Amino acid sequence: MRFGTDGKGQTFIEWNRGKPDTNGWARAWISHREGDKDWAATGRYLNATRIDAPGGGPSGTGLDFPIDSPLTDHDILRAYVISVSAITGHSPDSAG
Repeated sequence: MRFGTDGKGQTFIEWNRGKPDTNGWARAWISHREGDKDWAATGRYLNATRIDAPGGGPSGTGLDFPIDSPLTDHDILRAYVISVSAITGHSPDSAG
């Protein structure tokens, strides 16, 4: 797993969601929104999509999940990756 900040100042995480040595890279990020773009009136949204490789931009538009949690952006992203990895059976730590 690798945390970073994108060009819009949004916190993101990248990880290989597939088996080790496969190209199953994904990125999740937290977007902060106001006005009409804040459709759920929460101010924050969790987004996720595939990427072609670590450091690459998103390949497609991910769904946006409104966030009402008081957790930090970093903690939400970490929990998301760990939860998805537990469900799929692919450890994010083994996919260097």
